[in-house]
Amino acid sequence: MTPNDVKGEERRVKALRMQMVDSHPFWGHLLLQVRLVPAPGLPTFAATDCVRHLWYNPEHTRHLDNAQLGFVLAHEVGHQLLASGFREGGRDHHLWNCATDYAINRLVDRIQAPGNPVRPMYRMPNKSVPGLGDVKILLDRRFDGMVAEAIYDVLAQESLPDPRPVSVSVMVSTASGEGVAVTLPGLSDHRGGIDVHLPEDALSESEREELRSRVHAAVAAWQRAESAGDCPGDVLREVDARGRPRVPWQRLLQSCAGMAMARDDWTLAKPSLRFLDQGIVVPGPWSERAGHLVVSVDSSGSMTREVMQMVARELKGIVEHAESVTIVVSDAQVQQVVEEGDVEAFLAKVRFRGGGGTDHRPVFELLRERRMTPDLFVGLTDLYTTLPERRPRYPVLWVVPGVHGSAAWGRTVVVNAD
Repeated sequence: MTPNDVKGEERRVKALRMQMVDSHPFWGHLLLQVRLVPAPGLPTFAATDCVRHLWYNPEHTRHLDNAQLGFVLAHEVGHQLLASGFREGGRDHHLWNCATDYAINRLVDRIQAPGNPVRPMYRMPNKSVPGLGDVKILLDRRFDGMVAEAIYDVLAQESLPDPRPVSVSVMVSTASGEGVAVTLPGLSDHRGGIDVHLPEDALSESEREELRSRVHAAVAAWQRAESAGDCPGDVLREVDARGRPRVPWQRLLQSCAGMAMARDDWTLAKPSLRFLDQGIVVPGPWSERAGHLVVSVDSSGSMTREVMQMVARELKGIVEHAESVTIVVSDAQVQQVVEEGDVEAFLAKVRFRGGGGTDHRPVFELLRERRMTPDLFVGLTDLYTTLPERRPRYPVLWVVPGVHGSAAWGRTVVVNAD
């Protein structure tokens, strides 16, 4: 491949980026945040560090038409959007790479061409490519509507092709703007058909916050363009759930009349670590977490998108400081009950059924019918609702946005939704 060929591919990639900015401002804004760098020798179409660079191999991408190359570029943007590497946790690396590709590809595949709601904007790069062989990306309709965590659980029960070890050499930009060659050994090609996933776990908290800010800025760009093009609203709540809760839940739960900390007893079964090195056994607290919490999520039409984003953030903080949690989603009626074993999957999805009027009486009636007496009831709501005349026997905490109604009983904590 001649230098002129590389330059030609570079111009095509940049032209497709500007097309994305014009047709789909949300996706285009995210693509503008990374530097497009040719990387001959890359063992696949592309790779990204999610923050500063998107590398592509012009020797491979030149065999793709514009719609296929656009698919590859949007796929790399998807790694920014979903911050897939941060969420891996202790999962199997290969299975997680495949799960995130399935999740991202379904988002890209449903981006529609402007003015034609039945034709996709981009096309899957499934074809035979010199140097790569037969390419088939990870896209399966059975995973429509599923987040990466749920897809991972399905893949864990199946047999996938083993990854191939690869070594990646790319040019990265220094603070002065100069390019420096970096070799990343010990990586693997997960056979996803599009890219090699570079490690993201070394990113700092400020860089992770930067990614969250970019997504919000991309939404703003989409809104300024009068909502032109695609904006994957169904995953935006998932992004907001990765933000930090505003409420200091551990202190708040401890202060709720002491009732929330139902296991807060003293026992020699868990001695204080402070004095063990001196050979002294002192009783320690049985638990520093709340007991059983029921969390009521108001999904009525009066709950704005900003307030629901606040709800998603605070849910995570509550669950982290409780022994067990039951989540009840409701508007004028109970829409969904999430039991303890399903809470993790629910938080990964962060989608709330509802949108009608507001009435909390069915929620408290449900708890009465099930004979549930939680250590604390937490209501995430704007309090424009109807409550039972008689307060329950367990403590109640209302977590509300700046603009809210009032409650005849229970403690109220105000959280700004912006």
